[in-house]
Amino acid sequence: MEQETKLRVDEGTRDMVFRDFIQQFSSINNDKRLFPKRCRTCGKKYPSLYDYIHETESKGQSMEDAGETFGKPFTMIYRNCSCGNTLVISITDETLPSIDDFWEAMRHLTETSGQPVRDIVEAFMDEWERTIRGHFNLINRRKRF
Repeated sequence: MEQETKLRVDEGTRDMVFRDFIQQFSSINNDKRLFPKRCRTCGKKYPSLYDYIHETESKGQSMEDAGETFGKPFTMIYRNCSCGNTLVISITDETLPSIDDFWEAMRHLTETSGQPVRDIVEAFMDEWERTIRGHFNLINRRKRF
């Protein structure tokens, strides 16, 4: 019984952490440093984060903490253009000041849940993508009326 309670608390904590960071990551929607994003292979243009998420496909490991490699807060988000080319959005502390806090929270969730960080990040990305797609669909429905 104690194990069930711990699991529920961890899921509740995870959901709260996810919601907070989903909002923060969504704030890059119209960041002029990141968008529009253009595919170098086919030339397709993604004017905003919403378009980018809606019109591309997630790629295997879709988010990576590259801070150690670059010696500063640096996260790469990978998606595939419809032509098959891999597109990368690079998130730094200039585009998202809380990026280090995000990775610290992911590591904490890993420790408390016993799940690998890759699984926690994948769950976050799935949730974030659903949220972005929902916003994209809502905005487009409003434009039609």
